[in-house]
Amino acid sequence: MRNQAKHRRGRSAPWKQLTTAAIATAVVAGGATVWSVQSQAAVEPVVVDSLSLSAASPSPTTAVKATAKIHATKSINVQSLAIAVRSASGAQYDFRGAIPATLGSTQTTYTPDSRTFPAGKYTYFVAYKAGNIWHNLSPVRSFTSGATTTTPSPTASPSTTPASPSPTATPTPTPSPTATPSPTATPTATPSPTATPTPTPTPTATPTATPTTSPSPTATGNGPLGIAGSWRSVFADEFNSTSLDTSKWTPNWLGCPTCTTPPVNSYELAAYAPSQVSVAGGALHLNAAAQSTTVGGKTFPFRSGMVQSNGKAQFTYGAFEARIYLPASGSKIANWPAFWTDGQSWPADGEMDVMEGLGGNACYHFHSPAGGPGGCAPGDFTGWHTYGAEWKAGSVTYYYDGKQVGQITTGITSSPQYLILNNGIDAAGGQASDMQVDYVRVWQH
Repeated sequence: MRNQAKHRRGRSAPWKQLTTAAIATAVVAGGATVWSVQSQAAVEPVVVDSLSLSAASPSPTTAVKATAKIHATKSINVQSLAIAVRSASGAQYDFRGAIPATLGSTQTTYTPDSRTFPAGKYTYFVAYKAGNIWHNLSPVRSFTSGATTTTPSPTASPSTTPASPSPTATPTPTPSPTATPSPTATPTATPSPTATPTPTPTPTATPTATPTTSPSPTATGNGPLGIAGSWRSVFADEFNSTSLDTSKWTPNWLGCPTCTTPPVNSYELAAYAPSQVSVAGGALHLNAAAQSTTVGGKTFPFRSGMVQSNGKAQFTYGAFEARIYLPASGSKIANWPAFWTDGQSWPADGEMDVMEGLGGNACYHFHSPAGGPGGCAPGDFTGWHTYGAEWKAGSVTYYYDGKQVGQITTGITSSPQYLILNNGIDAAGGQASDMQVDYVRVWQH
């Protein structure tokens, strides 16, 4: 691995880059990889009014949709709201679509993504995370998929740690969030910076939610969303385990696997710590916390989450895609989150910003010795959306939710680049938040 200090490049001030580039074209706090056992003594402020499935006895090929109606006895911000499912052996089959939310006396209808269940018996219940602790709620209901009662092997689920209410034999571990929600959430996060630099992701939390928004189209894995051609998969992480795959990722900015590192550049306010990275409920969580952190003699007001594949996976050309949940401030992206790639020598080897939250907008750029041209896509890109780019000789074309939003044809480099996702906090300020990633995929011809 090269000298890390030399690679930590500087950036021009965010507001300057916005005028020259962006205007030109105009995961859930805590980082825990296991669910905590909730307190038995506390009276739950969140009440489940109803909980149902679209099919009481589905076949293993039937897509099942769950619906919960809930309210709270007092206003409460939850880091993640989920519908958890356990097999008879305790394996987790949670519905994807966990979201942060603000609950109150007004009833909220929560409907995560539908899914199938292998033949077997299951229990299901509503769970939420607040103060970095998971709470399992009553009632706990049951259903059977298929004709047999054999316990299937889990598909993708978070770690299991028994939690409170669970009338059946299955442990009731607190569920971890799922990275593919289809609920409607109106997150209330702080706006992100106005820059084009390579950011560092920082999770935003406590969005105001009345789950009803639908996530963007999800790629099937056979090829990139909206990008035509014949493709073969060369990299994929669906984040279906209970911990980060360290054969693919390192959870900080070019440091040792367990180190807390300084940010990418001097305009960021968060150090990057492995404690802020977790995988749960089928999603990668990059959590930003307002926690003072000192690294290398400098103190930062935040610590946040990042993963990067330097030394483990890098590519020249191809289609790059990630499905990401971005916390919001109103209809704007909060903080400074990003999905980008970088070469070993910056800017000579290039930097491709597939998505960078700048000034509340979703923006794209390509940095090289020739400059950093790019632009921002119109519209609201808070919540779940799919971000992709096709990089080939002489051009990079950017796709958001499968639709082309821009193309850059100058300064395109040809050196290998590695993958980076980070939830950054910019110098304009920030707030605690959770950036979630459903998957990262790379294809080549």
